[in-house]
Amino acid sequence: MTQNNRHIRNTSFTPSPAHTALRRLTKVVGIILGMVIGIVLWVVVKPMIRGIGWLISILTLIAMIYFVLTF
Repeated sequence: MTQNNRHIRNTSFTPSPAHTALRRLTKVVGIILGMVIGIVLWVVVKPMIRGIGWLISILTLIAMIYFVLTF
């Protein structure tokens, strides 16, 4: 079966200026949103993770001391 001209699409898509501007706007908004989320994670979550690390270290130390004293 051979293809005729109805099945071949030779048209190329050229975006309109509004489409290009919308693309740029979404890119800028995405970058700004990513920066805000990154800063929030850096300010809020990082100290919490550090605190959890200290808590695990203290609990491990207490468990080791308890193990040595009761051995």
